[in-house]
Amino acid sequence: MKGLLRAILFGGGWSFGLLAIGLLVGLPEAAFKDRESVVIGACSAIASALVFWTATRLPATPSWPIAIVGWIVGFFLLPGAVRVLVEFADRMFR
Repeated sequence: MKGLLRAILFGGGWSFGLLAIGLLVGLPEAAFKDRESVVIGACSAIASALVFWTATRLPATPSWPIAIVGWIVGFFLLPGAVRVLVEFADRMFR
């Protein structure tokens, strides 16, 4: 299981990166309506860079199945965790 965390972080980094590209490049007309999409896109780009930077400092896995499973889990797990934390914060500060 050595390297599973690295694979999960790489999957999450790709997820945040694709979200940032989608919001900042794919939907430029949304920036004129509200600034929320721009803020979320910029935060996703920063999160993607930080996650990739952290993942490169961890040991790699020699097993392809573990790496593939880690990428898939990370792609869905990290953004889901962020959504849950934002929801908790939203309920706390209402």
